[in-house]
Amino acid sequence: MTKTVITFMAKLVNFDTTLPFAKVISRLDVEINKAGSTKILGDLRAVRNQEEFMSVVKKTTTGQDFLYFWEVPHNVLLKFADGKDKPGIVVYTFGNPLFAQAILKDNPFAAYNIPPRLLILEKPDGATVSYHLPSSVMGVPNGENNAVLQAELDALDQKVERLAMKVTAV
Repeated sequence: MTKTVITFMAKLVNFDTTLPFAKVISRLDVEINKAGSTKILGDLRAVRNQEEFMSVVKKTTTGQDFLYFWEVPHNVLLKFADGKDKPGIVVYTFGNPLFAQAILKDNPFAAYNIPPRLLILEKPDGATVSYHLPSSVMGVPNGENNAVLQAELDALDQKVERLAMKVTAV
């Protein structure tokens, strides 16, 4: 057995907005087709080939970049401790399996951070949307990304940024 520890630097991106938390969540739900993505995991398990895979993803993304997988409302966990309502702390897991496929073929270590996540924090004066910059956590952990992988990661960085900007724009 050999143990290896690799240090790498993740970049955290924050978008602060004066929009109410509920409005940010509502916009995000639309942008990632939350309502239309409820069966995605089952649908993906049933595919038998690349054409069916692509069809399911394209049908679910409805022309958008991403689809919804699940969410974790951490504020509910905190409320259990003392029974008091807490400001919203929700992590959304979203993505696009076609993007994942393109990245994973060049870097299987990226699977640890695929699908990506957004953290939405409620603040008294609005909300913050945070995420790890995909290229900082999905790149080759020790060494250089090849040109194809780097192009995929750069494109994903831009798509996630566009999503965050769209749901936080005032």
